[in-house]
Amino acid sequence: MEKESRGSTLKILGCLLVAAFLQTTLVQQFPQSLGQWLGRIDWLMLVTVYVGLQRDPIKSLLTGTAAGIIHDSFSGGQAIGVSGFAYVLAAYISHRIATFIVVDNLLVRILAVAAASVVDTVVRFFFYWLLKIELPVLAGGRTVAPAIVFGLFANLIASILLYLLMDRFIKKDATLRMRRNEARRRRI
Repeated sequence: MEKESRGSTLKILGCLLVAAFLQTTLVQQFPQSLGQWLGRIDWLMLVTVYVGLQRDPIKSLLTGTAAGIIHDSFSGGQAIGVSGFAYVLAAYISHRIATFIVVDNLLVRILAVAAASVVDTVVRFFFYWLLKIELPVLAGGRTVAPAIVFGLFANLIASILLYLLMDRFIKKDATLRMRRNEARRRRI
């Protein structure tokens, strides 16, 4: 059992590193118009939401924390901790959605990604505004509404494809974890 957990943790860490690569390096390799849309996708948040939907609260919060540390370390360090807080809130929201709605289908995933994407963007803008820091990391310093709308749609489209890939990569661990958690709920 511990070996399965360790394997799952390594898979999640690998997904976070690939997401960090996609979020920082890959976007710069495309032409301006495509790169601008790819830049709106928050790959680290999508991995965090995916783990949150697996119904393991500790693993989802730790994934959000790790994603925040990775994001803050690659973003130039203007506001250390803002990304971590935003990703932990996204993980919490996606986990809460998954605990209230037991069915794991596309609609639940879309709901979780939409809620987490909006909360993530709003929390970042709020803390950047509160700390009086310019917004180079978010939407090129633009206003809140376009960043929320374009980020939401970009994240929703990317999440459908990403979660299909992650299901193949992490599915066995998620199925076991879901069965254990549902058995615990029945005992309570």
